[in-house]
Amino acid sequence: MNRYARLAIAGVAATVAASLLVHSRGAAQGSPDGKALFAARCSQCHQVNGAGNGPYPPLAGNPYVTSSDTQAIISTVLNGRSGPIEVLGKTYNGNMPVWRDKLTNAEAAAVISYVRSAWGNNAALVTADQVALVRSPAALSGGQIFAAKCATCHGASGQGSATIPPLAANETVAAEDPSAMVGIIVNGHSGPLTVNGKTYNGTMPTWKGQMSNADIAAVATYVRASWGNKAGGVTEGQVAASGPAVSTKVGASIYSAKCSACHQANGQGNAMFPSLAGNKTVTAADPSAMIGTIEHGRSMMPSWKGQLSNADIAAVATYVRSAWGNSGAPVTEADVAAVH
Repeated sequence: MNRYARLAIAGVAATVAASLLVHSRGAAQGSPDGKALFAARCSQCHQVNGAGNGPYPPLAGNPYVTSSDTQAIISTVLNGRSGPIEVLGKTYNGNMPVWRDKLTNAEAAAVISYVRSAWGNNAALVTADQVALVRSPAALSGGQIFAAKCATCHGASGQGSATIPPLAANETVAAEDPSAMVGIIVNGHSGPLTVNGKTYNGTMPTWKGQMSNADIAAVATYVRASWGNKAGGVTEGQVAASGPAVSTKVGASIYSAKCSACHQANGQGNAMFPSLAGNKTVTAADPSAMIGTIEHGRSMMPSWKGQLSNADIAAVATYVRSAWGNSGAPVTEADVAAVH
């Protein structure tokens, strides 16, 4: 090959390389900048260095952030989060806003990917497709699961019966926040339940351990989109967050902050406040009396209704019913809502 041919080939190669570089820069410029998004949207609470501040947990070294299961962090960014959370041995109680309507899938993926790779974090990137899946989960086999597991009681068309409430046009089913519905599926329900002005008194079994989180998410998604219902899908992460273990952990934090000063950290009470350990009202099969006392107060017991959410009351009640040797069943948000 002569000198001129080599020069010609080199020139072509340089032109192609330059073209590819320009294209690459253009693609990068067209992609969301996760670091910039974090600085604009997140750093005020979580700090520029990801160290957190006050009620807002750190993101640096946070196992929830770097988990190989990305569904939880994606769901938190899209749907927000409230209530206590323990990170690296410390409990935080800030409110994470909902970003689903303010970030595109690509923007959410970019900022999550940045957080998972900054400040010493070294987790895999998140794609826009992963965000899209959590934003709008598919029902998968939800219809088949409903037919096999639920239709016998609730009816093939979700119409319910004399003792089992309908799922069609059910406010709990169609609520924007699915946690109450998911909690009932996960933890079960017994005792009176009012739906559309009518009271039902059937028993809902506990499905945790009998169905996977994926199956519960699928059937909940199916129910929330059937028979005229038009509510959004449910993710595995939302199902996992409704389990008794999580509820108990949150409840322990609430108890420590709100209740232990009177009832003592060990639940033994004192001369003025009754023991909760071994208390028959606390461990009764029907938790409504205990819930009513928490909500409305009694004698020197303050009313917590309006100060604690239904979810918080359910969590602290679940904790108390399972602590210090107590063995009462978990309490759900629906149990709390049913007590007036």
